[in-house]
Amino acid sequence: MTFRQFLRVARPPTLTATVVPLFAGGAAAWTTGHFVWWCWFDMLAIAFIMQIAANMLNEYFDWRRGEDNIESLGIGGIIVTGEVKPQTVLRAALLSYAVALVLGLLLVWFRGYILLVIGLLAILGGFLYTAGPHPVSATPFGEIMVLAIMGPLEVLGTTYAASGQMTPLAWIISWPVGISVATILLANNLRDRIKDAQHGRRTIPIVFGVNGGFRVFGGMIITIVLWITGAVALGALPAPLLIVWLALPVAFVTLRQLQAPHALRKAVPIVGRLHLILGTLLTVGILWSGFLR
Repeated sequence: MTFRQFLRVARPPTLTATVVPLFAGGAAAWTTGHFVWWCWFDMLAIAFIMQIAANMLNEYFDWRRGEDNIESLGIGGIIVTGEVKPQTVLRAALLSYAVALVLGLLLVWFRGYILLVIGLLAILGGFLYTAGPHPVSATPFGEIMVLAIMGPLEVLGTTYAASGQMTPLAWIISWPVGISVATILLANNLRDRIKDAQHGRRTIPIVFGVNGGFRVFGGMIITIVLWITGAVALGALPAPLLIVWLALPVAFVTLRQLQAPHALRKAVPIVGRLHLILGTLLTVGILWSGFLR
């Protein structure tokens, strides 16, 4: 596998999904006053490697189930074109997980075995999501699994790795972060709904229709803003996190863009941009609150 082929199967546009949980979790860790930079960088590397491994597994198992072809959108395409053998992609995915595990063991040695449990749960989630005869990705519950893994699991894991603490702040923000990541998957499923339906998949846009999928998407964005607003009103989050309201105009524009003819072909980068904006505002709000202490 060449470096260019590796980049294709790694799907760089999807890696923005990992940036937000790591930055939000890192910001939460920084507010504790016990932030350790090398631990955060190690966690960042682990998260990127594991998402790349999950993308490779997805490529391999979608090919194995006959769901991908040369015209499929959002895939690396190195298997269906015959450029790289399927077993090579599978071995690369397993090797990536092994590298992530080694990097994770360094954090386990420094912080404790709770991070090993979190890491193993993340790996198990990646396999259940994409592998086997009945992957979670083929059901309406794929977004929920992504929410759980990329939200509470990844944000709390990052906060603990970087500071040695799991704070209430990290717990509360982990849910809107997870929802934000799940919007990227929903965008992917909206784009692939026709192909997915032909292969018997039952994702949200297939079960509830395209309009239903858009309503779920809008509801997820509203939930993020209301969750943070409600937490601030209850005193569970600091007021600077209300900065996420600045993302609402972008969210409305994004929804209109997705509903334009042929726009769903670029759904993932469009929603990924919104996810990055939401995550940046959330991270800025957390850091801002830390400076005000």
